[in-house]
Amino acid sequence: MGKTYKRFAAVIFVVACFCVAYLFFSNVVVHVTGPAVVKIARVTGQSPTGAASSDISYPTQIAGYGESGPHVFTIRARPVFTLSAFDGELLGSDRGEWGGELVFRDRIGAVHRLINRDVRGIVRMPFGIVVFTGLAHMGSSTGGIYSVARRADGAVAATLIHDLRGAPEAIRWTTRGDLVFQVDIQELRPRGLLGGQRTRCLLLDRSGALRKQLCVAIMDGSHGS
Repeated sequence: MGKTYKRFAAVIFVVACFCVAYLFFSNVVVHVTGPAVVKIARVTGQSPTGAASSDISYPTQIAGYGESGPHVFTIRARPVFTLSAFDGELLGSDRGEWGGELVFRDRIGAVHRLINRDVRGIVRMPFGIVVFTGLAHMGSSTGGIYSVARRADGAVAATLIHDLRGAPEAIRWTTRGDLVFQVDIQELRPRGLLGGQRTRCLLLDRSGALRKQLCVAIMDGSHGS
């Protein structure tokens, strides 16, 4: 009886180890296939495949300061991200500390401002179009994820679905069709003083849910044969 019990216990232990390993690799480890967003080439000014037109610049207003104090002036902005959608195109700019925005240009050329934040990427996912925003500047870093959709009245609108503690970077596809990315979070010391910087990885799944992701459990298979 003793030997039989030990063998049975050993089998149970091995099976349990396999189950734990399966759960770990299937739920924790993710494999990425490549970048989910690619910036428009600044030199050529050409938009990636899927852009609705070749002229992707648009007018926008930014605030500045001069000898007479603050003032607002109009510039011709060139987006760094674009995506054809809703019979028009979504255009996203990132001017760093000078601001940025997401606009929708409809098929007749009218420009509609949707988000007043620096855009870090525009991605079409199974549940809809998402826009990553964020700014890292002077020791602070903030970000957000928006869902862009057409409302019942026909207007295109953006809705914040996730606040982020840092600006999103390195947004990549996984083999399951989810997105993984990283944010750099500023650590605070006692009395509110800024400390070091910590990188956190997150996963936005195909349904739109956001969860933490172990950075060391992200396997890059984009360079494999």
